[in-house]
Amino acid sequence: MARRMIAAATISLLLALLLSGFSQSGKSYTADRFDVRIDVQPDGALIVNETVVFRFVGGPFTFAFRDLAFMELDEIDRLQAGMDGEALTQGTSPGQVEIQAGRPLQVTWHFEPLTDTTREFSLQYRVQGAIRQLDADTLIWRAVPEEHDYPIESSTITLSFPSSTSLVDAPELDRPFEIAADDHAFRLTTGQLHEDESVVLTAHFASGSLIQTAPAWQAAAEARAGATRRAAPLALGAGFIGLAIGGLALWTDARSHRRDLHPQRYPPTPTPPADLPAAVVSKLLGQGAGFLGTLFDLAGRGNLEIREERGRLGTRKRTLRRPLPPAGLRPHEEVLLEALFEGGKDGVDLAQTGARLARRRTRFNGALDEELVARGWVDPARQARRRWLAGIWIVAALASSGVFIAGAFWLGSALGQGADAVTWPALLTGVGGGAMLAAVAGLAYAAGFSTLSPEGAEQAGRWKAFKSYLESVSRGKEPAIRPDFFERYLPYAAAFGLGKPWAKFFQKLGGVPLPAWFHAVDASQADFGAIVAVMAASDSSAASAGAGAAGAAGASGGGASGAG
Repeated sequence: MARRMIAAATISLLLALLLSGFSQSGKSYTADRFDVRIDVQPDGALIVNETVVFRFVGGPFTFAFRDLAFMELDEIDRLQAGMDGEALTQGTSPGQVEIQAGRPLQVTWHFEPLTDTTREFSLQYRVQGAIRQLDADTLIWRAVPEEHDYPIESSTITLSFPSSTSLVDAPELDRPFEIAADDHAFRLTTGQLHEDESVVLTAHFASGSLIQTAPAWQAAAEARAGATRRAAPLALGAGFIGLAIGGLALWTDARSHRRDLHPQRYPPTPTPPADLPAAVVSKLLGQGAGFLGTLFDLAGRGNLEIREERGRLGTRKRTLRRPLPPAGLRPHEEVLLEALFEGGKDGVDLAQTGARLARRRTRFNGALDEELVARGWVDPARQARRRWLAGIWIVAALASSGVFIAGAFWLGSALGQGADAVTWPALLTGVGGGAMLAAVAGLAYAAGFSTLSPEGAEQAGRWKAFKSYLESVSRGKEPAIRPDFFERYLPYAAAFGLGKPWAKFFQKLGGVPLPAWFHAVDASQADFGAIVAVMAASDSSAASAGAGAAGAAGASGGGASGAG
């Protein structure tokens, strides 16, 4: 019995939620009309009366709102709101209107829940500073706001003005409309407005008949435009000077350390130039995946193995393990194993290898640098020079960025104070920006500053030829390839960033056995796709390790309108 009662209650709740969902999905509203009357006062102020008739379908609806934007006007005040012809008092209870000062100024009508009915909402307010000084005293007013999530059937914009002024020409809307004239008044009608479709009224009055001076917002905008016109050439000129000085320093340094090296260019070759660790070759060529070459080199020598295990939902996890205590390791290999099996771990997820090495990347690269120096392929003096250059240009970049940012903030505040106030901030901004560009170029120069000795440059050329061969194989441009090439050259391919395409080529080639150090799950013993997945995971790890290395006139008014 209790179970039946619980089941019945559950069904009732689900039905209530379902019906509630249907009710909400059927809730909509439109505006039969959105009418605006604008009465221009002798002093240029506007008295604006808005009337919106909402047709509510479904429901319930409990509020309507209007946001008044302070766009190209000085002030909005004297608000009065009503509903169905009755004035409302301020408050947040049903039958009251809530007015929140700010920019925008927010007006919210609160009422008892309404469903399937029509209501009229009215709003009156005064606007100061909407008439602007152009060739004539001009009103450009966004009568229907640019934000409303409902269609509007029709809109009538009525413009009246005092007898002391006259229109230069008939007022216009920014969309098709019909116009009717009366004594010192015009009525403009348009219709079928879609969601977020505004209506802008433009009217030109006789110059000086409404205002004698520009409104505050227009005067500020003109002052800012004048200051900008003065600041731009000053900033550009100062920027050119800063860039020229920094560029001259860079050119002088580059010229003083120029070398006339002309290493021979070798054609692609299928044979490695020497028996050299893949990570050392990667460092020699400036590649970023040297640790992968070390990983697969150690695996080939029996120091590492990869075990594939079944995971949840058909996934497979690949774990890197050490079967035996390693011996005869090079310094960079010791660093790699320490990073992978930190804390005495006996296994690590292959996808995490790059993140683990990232914490010891400096030591790993340092060990490779030492080996290159010992071979005479890297010049220690040029290494020191490169570090010095990088430090100098980093300091220059930080200093110039600070000058540029400080100047930009100063200039931003000075633009509103007129043209005379922008001279020094414009010069400061320009000098900082130009010097910053020169510093960026200097950092690029330092990054590309070769530390190789002449013999090292020669060796780099030979290994680039071998790399080109592996790239051709990976693209399928070397058809006569032996299957045993896969494991033999895998450390180099991985170190060159070619791990996944290298494996995919040999997968297509067929007849390639899985390496002895790779232990696949039973279902994929003969599936070379498993090794492709391993290489994809390795490429992802390499990426994680590498991540640690490196003016038309607008309209006044506007805002938003809606209900809910």
